[in-house]
Amino acid sequence: MTDDPARRTGDLIERLREQGHPAEADHLAHHLTLHDAERGLLFALREACETVLTAIEAIDPVTQTMIEELRLEVEKRLRPSEAGPGR
Repeated sequence: MTDDPARRTGDLIERLREQGHPAEADHLAHHLTLHDAERGLLFALREACETVLTAIEAIDPVTQTMIEELRLEVEKRLRPSEAGPGR
Protein backbone atom coordinates (compact mmCIF):
# COMPACT_ATOMS: atom_id res chain seq x y z
CA MET A 1 0.00 0.00 0.00
CA THR A 2 1.04 3.58 -0.54
CA ASP A 3 1.10 6.53 1.85
CA ASP A 4 -1.38 8.43 -0.33
CA PRO A 5 -4.66 8.67 1.65
CA ALA A 6 -6.83 8.65 -1.48
CA ARG A 7 -5.10 5.55 -2.80
CA ARG A 8 -5.25 3.74 0.55
CA THR A 9 -8.93 4.57 0.96
CA GLY A 10 -9.64 3.43 -2.60
CA ASP A 11 -7.87 0.14 -1.83
CA LEU A 12 -9.98 -0.22 1.32
CA ILE A 13 -13.20 0.37 -0.65
CA GLU A 14 -12.14 -2.26 -3.19
CA ARG A 15 -11.26 -4.74 -0.44
CA LEU A 16 -14.63 -4.20 1.26
CA ARG A 17 -16.43 -4.95 -2.00
CA GLU A 18 -14.31 -8.06 -2.61
CA GLN A 19 -15.07 -9.35 0.88
CA GLY A 20 -18.82 -8.99 0.42
CA HIS A 21 -19.45 -5.64 2.12
CA PRO A 22 -20.86 -3.51 -0.71
CA ALA A 23 -23.00 -1.29 1.53
CA GLU A 24 -20.03 -0.37 3.69
CA ALA A 25 -17.90 0.24 0.59
CA ASP A 26 -20.61 2.51 -0.85
CA HIS A 27 -20.89 4.37 2.46
CA LEU A 28 -17.16 5.02 2.54
CA ALA A 29 -17.13 6.02 -1.14
CA HIS A 30 -19.96 8.47 -0.43
CA HIS A 31 -17.86 10.15 2.26
CA LEU A 32 -15.01 10.51 -0.20
CA THR A 33 -17.24 12.51 -2.49
CA LEU A 34 -18.07 14.85 0.40
CA HIS A 35 -14.57 15.22 1.86
CA ASP A 36 -10.98 14.71 0.82
CA ALA A 37 -9.74 11.12 1.15
CA GLU A 38 -8.13 11.39 4.55
CA ARG A 39 -10.97 13.31 6.18
CA GLY A 40 -13.55 11.16 4.37
CA LEU A 41 -12.15 8.07 6.01
CA LEU A 42 -12.14 9.80 9.39
CA PHE A 43 -15.76 10.86 8.98
CA ALA A 44 -16.78 7.32 8.03
CA LEU A 45 -14.94 5.93 11.04
CA ARG A 46 -16.59 8.53 13.25
CA GLU A 47 -20.01 7.35 12.11
CA ALA A 48 -19.09 3.73 12.83
CA CYS A 49 -17.86 4.72 16.28
CA GLU A 50 -21.03 6.72 16.87
CA THR A 51 -23.07 3.55 16.38
CA VAL A 52 -20.95 1.74 18.95
CA LEU A 53 -21.11 4.64 21.42
CA THR A 54 -24.89 4.81 21.12
CA ALA A 55 -25.11 1.10 21.88
CA ILE A 56 -22.87 1.52 24.93
CA GLU A 57 -25.06 4.35 26.20
CA ALA A 58 -28.15 2.19 25.76
CA ILE A 59 -26.55 -0.63 27.75
CA ASP A 60 -25.09 1.57 30.49
CA PRO A 61 -26.54 5.10 30.78
CA VAL A 62 -23.88 5.97 33.39
CA THR A 63 -21.36 6.23 30.53
CA GLN A 64 -23.24 9.12 28.92
CA THR A 65 -20.99 11.89 30.29
CA MET A 66 -17.77 10.12 29.32
CA ILE A 67 -19.09 9.33 25.85
CA GLU A 68 -20.19 12.92 25.30
CA GLU A 69 -16.68 14.12 26.20
CA LEU A 70 -15.25 11.64 23.70
CA ARG A 71 -17.65 12.85 21.01
CA LEU A 72 -16.63 16.47 21.61
CA GLU A 73 -12.95 15.56 21.41
CA VAL A 74 -13.46 13.73 18.10
CA GLU A 75 -15.39 16.69 16.65
CA LYS A 76 -12.69 19.09 17.80
CA ARG A 77 -10.04 17.06 15.97
CA LEU A 78 -12.09 16.59 12.80
CA ARG A 79 -13.17 20.22 12.62
CA PRO A 80 -10.49 22.28 14.39
CA SER A 81 -11.69 25.54 12.84
CA GLU A 82 -15.13 25.03 14.38
CA ALA A 83 -13.81 24.14 17.84
CA GLY A 84 -13.71 27.75 18.92
CA PRO A 85 -10.99 30.17 19.99
CA GLY A 86 -8.09 28.91 22.02
CA ARG A 87 -8.50 25.25 21.07
